[in-house]
Amino acid sequence: MKKIIISCLVTAILMTVLWCTTAGYFIGNYIVAFGLERGGEADNPKAPPRAFALLMPPESRQFTKPEAESEEWRIRSDDGLLLTASRFYPEAESDRWVIVAHGYGCTQQNSWYIASTYLSMGYNVLTPDLRASGDSEGQFLTMGYKESGDITHWADEIVKRYPEARIALHGVSMGAATVMLAAASNKLPSNVVACIEDSGFTSAYHLLALRLEDSFGLPGFPAMNLLDWRCEHLAGFSLRHAAPIKVMDRVRMPILFIHGEKDTLVPPYMADLLYEACWSPRKEIFIAPDTIHGAASQTVHDEYYEKVRKFLEPCMRG
Repeated sequence: MKKIIISCLVTAILMTVLWCTTAGYFIGNYIVAFGLERGGEADNPKAPPRAFALLMPPESRQFTKPEAESEEWRIRSDDGLLLTASRFYPEAESDRWVIVAHGYGCTQQNSWYIASTYLSMGYNVLTPDLRASGDSEGQFLTMGYKESGDITHWADEIVKRYPEARIALHGVSMGAATVMLAAASNKLPSNVVACIEDSGFTSAYHLLALRLEDSFGLPGFPAMNLLDWRCEHLAGFSLRHAAPIKVMDRVRMPILFIHGEKDTLVPPYMADLLYEACWSPRKEIFIAPDTIHGAASQTVHDEYYEKVRKFLEPCMRG
């Protein structure tokens, strides 16, 4: 009798594990495709992931291109993707540059409102379409992980064309994670002298775990483990790799952390954690009052850019 009970328990456990693994396989595949794979609109292979439409429906994606001379740049990523960007010229020649990295599901067009202000400040501006976004090639977003390497190559391209350039990185949301990861890279050219991160997360893994718990009541274990398993197999990266908090001890350039006080997508405490973990000898943090996710440059426009201008000024002087 005892053997029968043990046998039944083992069978039940094995069946439960098998069911969870099978369910995790299919649910994980769906979530990865829903959240990270481009082409979410059937008639548009360049459309953002389907999840992005919940944040910004197509009818709200209207952008004004800066009224400045511009040209298209192209480079190849380490894994062979053709990446595109727009280079904007300021009115007067300048060695000051900024690379603006857009957020999740967006394109470089979402960076144009930031580009316009930098142009008025006398900066040359490069606005890339990050991989799997806009006119750049790629199938999956990687939440800043592989995108950060692409930013390094864009900086290299600027230096190749303009050896005297002094370059700042500026990213919003996923773009903020991208520039923070890039800022910690030993492959970044020394011409990159500062980083502005706006609404960045500590880790894509922990952010998604938080969202699953808050929105669906799902525990982090085993849901995130199964999801990350499928992410590695389908998108070629682990969500744990997109973790700026893990590289803050390698950032030495000046870095400005910006976050909205009322950000419900990426909690403001993540900015505090990033700031505390950062080893840069020059770092500042600005929590924008009454501001939601990624909106500080609009809701407190003048204060935002005055802080950015003052923070970058000594970096651009050398």
